Amino acid sequence: MKKSDIYEVAIKILGIYLLVADISKLPGLLTFMGNHVASTTEQGSEQGNLLLVNGLNFIFLIVLAIFLIAYTKTITRWLTHPSDYQENAKLFAERKVIFEIALMIIGGLLLVGTIPDFLYHLYNLISVNDQSIVISAGAKIFIGIITVVFAKRLGAYFAK
Repeated sequence: MKKSDIYEVAIKILGIYLLVADISKLPGLLTFMGNHVASTTEQGSEQGNLLLVNGLNFIFLIVLAIFLIAYTKTITRWLTHPSDYQENAKLFAERKVIFEIALMIIGGLLLVGTIPDFLYHLYNLISVNDQSIVISAGAKIFIGIITVVFAKRLGAYFAK
């Protein structure tokens, strides 16, 4: 494995992390949009500004994640020296295994960060009757489980 390959793996892992983290924010954004549409016009301009900022943030991070994943080799050429393509580097594993480990960590972090909040809001659902937070956290847990369960397949795909 060349030194430039390590850069490629790191850039692609960053892109995957941004993609998973941003997709996990989508249910919250959709809930916010639904609440904004259903709200009265009292705080419409403030909520409209927040919706615009959150929407643009979501779009920017998705575009950045896709750019990092799709143009990994181009970014690597920008960041590395020509000697990095010839210099060998030893790693403990192949690219596919590194992607699998990274996906397991990303999914695990998403699960560990979401499950306590999900359980708290699920417990308080009876008294508060706020289903949107429970649905949003449930969607994040689903994305985390999918990331962990399909880590080998996704790792093989991204290692290409």
